[in-house]
Amino acid sequence: MTSSVPKPLAEGTLSATPFGHVLLSIQKKGLSGTLAVWPDDERPGQDRILFRAGTPALGRFLDPAADLERAMLNIFHRTQGPYAFYEADLVGEGEDTLRGQIDILGLIATSLRADIPKDAVARVIRKLGVERQRVKKGAPLNRLGLQSNEMAFIELMRAEPAAAPVLIEQFGDPKVAQRMLYLLAIADCLEVYRPVSRQKLKAASPTNGVRRGSTPPSRSSPPGERISSTPGERNSHLPGGDSVLPASISNLPPAKTLSGEIVAPRDLPPAPPAGLSEEHCKRWGEVSRVIGMMDRQNYFEMLGVKESADEKDIRSKYMTLAKKWHPDKLPPELSALRSWVEEVFHLLTVANDTLSDAKKRGEYQKTVMQGGGTPESERKLNVMVEAAINFQKVDVLVKRRRYDEAIQICDSAMQVVRKEADYPSMKAWILLLRDGVEDEDVADEIRKLLRKTFKLNPDHAQGHFTRAHFLKRLGDHEKALKHFKKVARLDPKNLEALREVRIGEMRKARGRSTAPPPRGNSKRSSLFGKFFKK
Repeated sequence: MTSSVPKPLAEGTLSATPFGHVLLSIQKKGLSGTLAVWPDDERPGQDRILFRAGTPALGRFLDPAADLERAMLNIFHRTQGPYAFYEADLVGEGEDTLRGQIDILGLIATSLRADIPKDAVARVIRKLGVERQRVKKGAPLNRLGLQSNEMAFIELMRAEPAAAPVLIEQFGDPKVAQRMLYLLAIADCLEVYRPVSRQKLKAASPTNGVRRGSTPPSRSSPPGERISSTPGERNSHLPGGDSVLPASISNLPPAKTLSGEIVAPRDLPPAPPAGLSEEHCKRWGEVSRVIGMMDRQNYFEMLGVKESADEKDIRSKYMTLAKKWHPDKLPPELSALRSWVEEVFHLLTVANDTLSDAKKRGEYQKTVMQGGGTPESERKLNVMVEAAINFQKVDVLVKRRRYDEAIQICDSAMQVVRKEADYPSMKAWILLLRDGVEDEDVADEIRKLLRKTFKLNPDHAQGHFTRAHFLKRLGDHEKALKHFKKVARLDPKNLEALREVRIGEMRKARGRSTAPPPRGNSKRSSLFGKFFKK
């Protein structure tokens, strides 16, 4: 070990730069030397890790550990304390020195399953914006040691690249989805997906890129197909998992394709009461008009300034509007409008604070260019995320046979997110479990829900699974078999569908085209158990 401590090459605090980011920076630059990390408490000394060409090789740690990997994992939970990197060996040899060859990507992936830096995750996801994301070709996924639910998220991205908020909503487990987006982003495994138009493909090659006599490249999934969770798949998720999305997520507006699919109405002032003076009626109408208009305006439009306006112009315009819209300026006769006037004043203040700060303004302008940055877009995204989080409770409720509560959640989700096939499909499944097919009104409702499911997504695996069991209960085994086959193609891991296909093929081979229908609802419990069995 060297006798004197050299000047650090780099230093900082874990509150500003999480430990995982520090490790990735060292790896990317291929540095050799010692990383010293101080503890959160008052203990003397530091944890010291020796890197060789960006890879951890040796370490000495304050807390005992079985190996180098475990010792480094213990540091990830720290959110405070300084760190410094020295271009020198400050570890040395000794009995307490731990050795090993650590893959930093795999180490970070392992650490995130135990704890995630919520602020850092929110920042990274916010930077992804509303651009459609996909996994880079050649991304080192094998180094991440992904688990089955994490690989399911990868397959979702491969099936249909989408913006981060859409992926989080579609996957069904926000906690896993956010963790994976963060991991893939900091590991440089993501890239913006920009589909090539057919016109460009045609212009590039009259044969559309396929040589005569060659075989066109195969697709792993049909165009537009997305992987939909089945109740059995969602069974492994915790209901309402902790979300790392911040309370205010204006930097993550819903994609333009969702703008007409999310129902998030806002309350507007009612008609003015009788007996108001002409002046007060005019003011009442102005408040109603402005609050409705501001809902679809960005901050520049709210303040009435150009995007090139300097801080002085922004401040001047804000002061003029603030004097007019300060809640204390509201006359007593219009006190019923106070909450709306307070909202107008709040929006103007936030607009001024954002546009007066160069860094905040730059980030906000990117959001505006992507079609967001309005109160309406933020509200719609909040509604979408809230519906998805609430939907996680359905699996637990169904397992406990609290069907009415589960249906209520499905109904609420369908009211605000109208173009998501998971919700009507799940309600159809719950009705089938709860009521069977004997009641014609219930059977018609199931048919209606399934038609809606397939209108939104013709290849919805859970929808085909539900329809297959619905037809089987009705005794139409031939049509049921067709849908079980569809499920088997869409979801090769669905053992129930595969079993039904095998049984159906065996019946055909033996000359039996149908099987006797089940009697009553005696199969309900066993069907439920098989479907939700992990």
